[in-house]
Amino acid sequence: MLTLVLTDQAEADIEEIYLYIALESYQTYAESFASKAFKTSELLCHSPHMGTERTRSGEGVRFYPMDKVNIFYRVVSDQLQILRVKHSALDSNKLRLQ
Repeated sequence: MLTLVLTDQAEADIEEIYLYIALESYQTYAESFASKAFKTSELLCHSPHMGTERTRSGEGVRFYPMDKVNIFYRVVSDQLQILRVKHSALDSNKLRLQ
């Protein structure tokens, strides 16, 4: 199994989405979102090829849709690096990940 690593940008993305849901809806929905994001990330550690290749966003980048967000990640050595977590309505064609 791969080791899960969240980049600073991914953590900030999750926090931003969490705060938005908490302010616009209910705290319990926000907590449910965060929990599901981390569970999905752990699932990807077990099956990293579940996601779709997204090479136009960067070398080795894949994404996995979760509800209304896309989790962008990359496998490097023995790590699964969560790069970004972006709302699926955003134009991810312009998203370049290093």
